[in-house]
Amino acid sequence: MIKRIFFETALILFASLSVFSLTQAEIEEFQDSWNSQKNEFLKSEVRQCAGNENNTLFLMAADNVDGGHSVVWAFHAGEYNKDNRIKPIWDKLSLSCNSIKSLVFSPFSNKFYFSSAWAVYDSPEKNTQGLYILNQTHSETPPYITLDHHLMEVGEGCLLVNKTGVWLLHDVFNGDASFQSSRLYKIEDEKGNFVFQINPATEKTDFLSFYNYEHNTKKDKAIIVKFIQDGVFQSTDYTLLLCDKDGASWWLYNCVNKKLKKYESYWTVKKKALLIDKRYELGIWPNLNRRNALQIILQIIALICFIFTASILIIKLVHKIKHDKNTSTILKERNKMIFDIQEKERAKISRDIHDSVVQDIRVLRLETENLVVDEKSKARQTKIADLATDCIIKLRNICYNLTPAELANHNTGDSSKLELISIINSLVQQFSSRTHIPCVFKVEEGFEYPVLEKEKTQNLFRVIQESLTNIEKHSYATQASIFLKKDGNTLFIYITDDGIGCNPNELDKKLKSKEHLGLRSMKDRMELIGGSIEFFTSQNDGMEIKIELPLEDAK
Repeated sequence: MIKRIFFETALILFASLSVFSLTQAEIEEFQDSWNSQKNEFLKSEVRQCAGNENNTLFLMAADNVDGGHSVVWAFHAGEYNKDNRIKPIWDKLSLSCNSIKSLVFSPFSNKFYFSSAWAVYDSPEKNTQGLYILNQTHSETPPYITLDHHLMEVGEGCLLVNKTGVWLLHDVFNGDASFQSSRLYKIEDEKGNFVFQINPATEKTDFLSFYNYEHNTKKDKAIIVKFIQDGVFQSTDYTLLLCDKDGASWWLYNCVNKKLKKYESYWTVKKKALLIDKRYELGIWPNLNRRNALQIILQIIALICFIFTASILIIKLVHKIKHDKNTSTILKERNKMIFDIQEKERAKISRDIHDSVVQDIRVLRLETENLVVDEKSKARQTKIADLATDCIIKLRNICYNLTPAELANHNTGDSSKLELISIINSLVQQFSSRTHIPCVFKVEEGFEYPVLEKEKTQNLFRVIQESLTNIEKHSYATQASIFLKKDGNTLFIYITDDGIGCNPNELDKKLKSKEHLGLRSMKDRMELIGGSIEFFTSQNDGMEIKIELPLEDAK
């Protein structure tokens, strides 16, 4: 219904444009003709439509509902003012409906082609089946179009146009009123020459007939067809797709090298056809017989330029990869040196504080406790001693944070390995005691305690220490936990809290920013020892830190 409305609107528009250039007498004559032809056309149901390159001539194949037969209409759109704009050019009252199965325009010769399927056997002069060719004469006087007929066997046919010419797949009549197969014809080549021939590669191949496909109840539902012919015959720019007589497999005909090959399914042959088209368009798979020497030389030069350009890009890419790898190695060596210096300085500062300041305050406390004072001053004496004790505790915590006792013994050049669990356990106890935030430390059942290289243990300790420090300072958490597990040769450490969390986008910015040294240091330390660290958080939903470390060197 929508198609019919569209074409009726187009007809009215074409007629209106034409009337403006006619005299009054011609207008009246045109109007009478228009009304007559319009009424006839409105009784029809459009089946096929094709237009020429400049849209000055359209052909429409339609079925006349009242008469029960097929009609081909011609519509002029302003090229010849005195011509009857709308008229039937092919109207066979003796034929049944739907005789015209296909109608196309050839851009090579500017001709129209359509085929008629049926004939009237009791009247030989009415044998109208076969191929029709409509020529545009471009003459100043009628007739402006001519129609030629090429008689063929009875049977349905479908015309297709691609970049190699015009093609016709036509049913083969067996004489027993059946159509068991179809045959492929080349009607016109890409130069516009009328050839009408069967290629030797397809001459002995039986393709599925349109008649059998149309009456077959077991069609392949995976193939979406717009017209019934699409289930048998399709085209791409340089290939033709033809359904085999068995109704399941498909043939691919290469229109350039004239080779035919069979495939198991439609989708397989469709993919192959599109690949062939792409190769021909890019010139990767050319037909040497169709090109001159200059074209071959130009394509060879283009190929050499492509290879040269690709080689330069590959060299630059390899150089960049090497440069990035060297840069990464330099950064890791720099970070290792910085962290080693930091550990040594922390150990030195920790020892200095413990051996000097802490000892001096301890002596001060003892001296204060040993002073002989009167009863009024005893309370003040006790307060001073307690303050000294608090200072000692705080300084010891500072010393522990700088270098835990478990690490302090290995910062003077000892390369032995360290047991990780006891160090983390001491860190958790010290954190809970200092901050009054409960922190649970759990280890997976059956977990074999890893003994790691000193460098790995030190960096893991610093990462966990920084995580707990962030919980203390920023999270407003009421509890925290640390969980260790092992999966194969990989160690996983999960640090979680129930604090306020943060926005993931803001966290990404902090990780990339040079101002947030704590987070960057955590990431750098894990990369240095071959591990990784990830942060999972959302606003008001706490945070989880996942640490992952391969254990190839663990024993």
